[in-house]
Amino acid sequence: MINLVFVSETIRPRSPGRPQLDPAQTSVRERLIQAAAKLVAERGYNATSIREIAANADVTPAMVAYYFGDKRGLLEAILDHAFERLVEGVQQLAAEDDATDGPFVTRFVPLYLRAVTREPWIPQFLLREVFSADTPVREQFVERFARRVAAVVPAVFAREIEAGRMRRNLDPQLTLLSLIGMCVFPLIAEPVLGPVLGFQVDAAFAERLTDHTVELFLEGAAPREETT
Repeated sequence: MINLVFVSETIRPRSPGRPQLDPAQTSVRERLIQAAAKLVAERGYNATSIREIAANADVTPAMVAYYFGDKRGLLEAILDHAFERLVEGVQQLAAEDDATDGPFVTRFVPLYLRAVTREPWIPQFLLREVFSADTPVREQFVERFARRVAAVVPAVFAREIEAGRMRRNLDPQLTLLSLIGMCVFPLIAEPVLGPVLGFQVDAAFAERLTDHTVELFLEGAAPREETT
């Protein structure tokens, strides 16, 4: 499986005269993003300080201000790093011709699962900061990513239902909700169910889960012959 690489180069506007990033500076920026993401996943956004993030990235706290402006800017960079290209990919898939390119779910699920399993901190980051509490991270995630996916995917399912490629009694919004649940729950349940069922979230598991989810979803959503 080829992992998607999601690296956003969007940062807050540079002040006049600020130099362009060279490879060494980009490495510092990426270390800060990785350190912040890991700490937030473990401790939570509010409990993680800029000083701790800088120490884990082996830089000075001034580097956070230099690259991101403040802690909020660093949060935006974490989310962009993890999810921006995923959302852009979903939007692109939604614009494709389903009749030519095959069922949407066969393209959506691999894209989604590669994105949320490519780094070990992402599932627990989602669980702690997006699903479990009303945090600044949830607010940013909903506005910057979730709304954009919800704006296009139900329409794709409605299109496939209308074309007869999916059961006509399906609700497009609930279909998206069910599909996300099938993808996300195994990832956030790993700390409890992983040791019991003998799995860990990695690239191999993502591939297994992709095949299983696609097959299960298509079997359940496929049009059924009417019986008399």
